[in-house]
Amino acid sequence: MASPPSSPRSIRVTLISYGHANGPIVQQQNSPARYHKTLAYNIRHLPNPPRHLRVKATGLSRRLQKEFLQNDDVEAFLAKVQGEILNAVKEGDDQRSAHTEEQDENIQGEPEEAQQRSAHSSEHIALEGAEDIDLVVTICCEEGRHRSVAFVEEIARRLAVLKDGDDDFSQHWQSTIKVMHRDIGDGEEGEQSLGQNKRPNKAQAKNRQRERREKENRYNSQLGDDE
Repeated sequence: MASPPSSPRSIRVTLISYGHANGPIVQQQNSPARYHKTLAYNIRHLPNPPRHLRVKATGLSRRLQKEFLQNDDVEAFLAKVQGEILNAVKEGDDQRSAHTEEQDENIQGEPEEAQQRSAHSSEHIALEGAEDIDLVVTICCEEGRHRSVAFVEEIARRLAVLKDGDDDFSQHWQSTIKVMHRDIGDGEEGEQSLGQNKRPNKAQAKNRQRERREKENRYNSQLGDDE
């Protein structure tokens, strides 16, 4: 009995930004993926964007991202993380392929009627299962509002470019990315297929900017009273 053609691997990559000062990430593995791995990075050693930008915006700001990403150390660490993400995906893909080949060999040794039942059973399990590969990547800075947010947004963009431009990636991997920014308030979590740009809600962004300005004004007023 011939093996069915290899189907594209289903891959879910979750990118999470958070602040060290606000406590660790508490993960709950909800997806019964065949391969699950977590990659954790601390980028507090990377330089902060200019203070005047950090006061006015989070890492979702393209201007702040531009200032942060132009640093050579940031670029080098981005390349490192991107490479390790792709290596983890390929590792999971290899394990999945090895498992599939083992199943096929077992089926080939059965009578034809049993082969059909086993193949049907395998297809049923595949349909009921979640992703073949579930990869979680956590990025930590000090407060979880600027560097880690900008870093996650850039990694998401780079994975999207890879999916659209790499024939091997696009043919063999059906990838979905989930972006989560734990420490910049509600409304900053979204899920998308790789290749799509996520845009923050403008009304929410304006509200956050207003709250930051009010907080800054109160802080400056307190300094004036102390003097």
